[in-house]
Amino acid sequence: MKRYSNYVKSTFFIFFLAAFTLSAQEYSKCKSWKEIYESDGFRYVKMTRISDPGTKQNPQFTGFWFYDEQQFDESGRYALGMTVYFQDREVVKNDRGDIGYFDLQNNNKWTKIGETTAWNWQQGCRLQWRPNSEEILWNDRSEDGTQFICKAFNFETGKTRILPRPIYDVTKDGRFALTHDFTRMEHAGTKYVGIQHAYPERYAPPETGIEKMDMETGEVEFITSLATIAENAFPKGYTGKTNLYIFREGWNPSGSRFITFLRNMDSPRHVSAWSVSADGKDIRYFFNNPSHHVWQDDITIFEGRYFSLIKDDESGEISEVIADVDTNVDPTILPPPYNDWILCDTYVIKEYQYMFLYHRPTKTFVPLAKLKSTGKHKTGIFRADLHVRCSRDGKIISFDSNYEGLGRQLYTANISYILDNPPK
Repeated sequence: MKRYSNYVKSTFFIFFLAAFTLSAQEYSKCKSWKEIYESDGFRYVKMTRISDPGTKQNPQFTGFWFYDEQQFDESGRYALGMTVYFQDREVVKNDRGDIGYFDLQNNNKWTKIGETTAWNWQQGCRLQWRPNSEEILWNDRSEDGTQFICKAFNFETGKTRILPRPIYDVTKDGRFALTHDFTRMEHAGTKYVGIQHAYPERYAPPETGIEKMDMETGEVEFITSLATIAENAFPKGYTGKTNLYIFREGWNPSGSRFITFLRNMDSPRHVSAWSVSADGKDIRYFFNNPSHHVWQDDITIFEGRYFSLIKDDESGEISEVIADVDTNVDPTILPPPYNDWILCDTYVIKEYQYMFLYHRPTKTFVPLAKLKSTGKHKTGIFRADLHVRCSRDGKIISFDSNYEGLGRQLYTANISYILDNPPK
């Protein structure tokens, strides 16, 4: 009897160990991006739609719209989103988006907290949690319709305060936001409509540029002009045919410098990245043809267009190719202790969008999803990019997608089983 009991215990232990090992390895691994793209049959993550698509007569389209901002609160329980009620046409100044959050621990219950008429198809309204606070931030239009502003909703008190400028990016400590002239942007799908910019006949006016706003007081400091950046970019004078404008800013982790783009609408377009000190006094060349990127540290950018690192050293050169990925990706470096993982998604490639993880120590690709784009527009301003992002602990991901044929909807997935059992 004792021998039989030991046999049962031993068998159970072996079974449990095998089951645990299988569970720990229940995801696919690839040696290259090409393998993800050219193969099928992978074990993808389980996805949950958290948004309500409405009805056929009254559809609703929900997303977070962009990446590299905080969609989740610190606990990971609440995820922000914006719902709109049309698709496949230009935004006009009275088109409303409803702002709110989903309770991921209460059947994804939606709570509306505000509205906006300052949004676009590619980046939404810059909705995000303000770091080190209970505030939720988004851009909107002033009541008199003459300027763009930022609203700050306090999650604890339910009160909303108004800040005098729209925001683009907020420092990691939540103290300062960068902003530019949103009325001047002409990049398709990213402009805010309904307010004419002040200098339509001037290529690079010194009166407009980049401002820094104190997120507590609303005090605004003009730190560098469009003209100054243009002079750095074109020391012999600008000869383009269309106006220059500022597009995007992004603080480095310490808030000592930020990246910004200088653009025009020529064909071919000029797009260059510049590194600027927090006070705006030191401006230096970063690199050409920037796209989706993320800071790895204070002096290094991971650029998704090249799947490479670029140092902030004025060389404009790639310092390290991370992997051979011949498509443009939206990258997120996961937070510690998982910061050896890069979370990525792609544009539509032959009807499909791909989402994957890359594990730098083992050079392993982990396919997360292959989603068919069902929208009318696979490219252009009305497309629905995944723009995958993660919770603050890195374990939950969220993305926008139209793969179910319901238009843009919001999804989440748990990737902790991958992160806690990395490739060997």
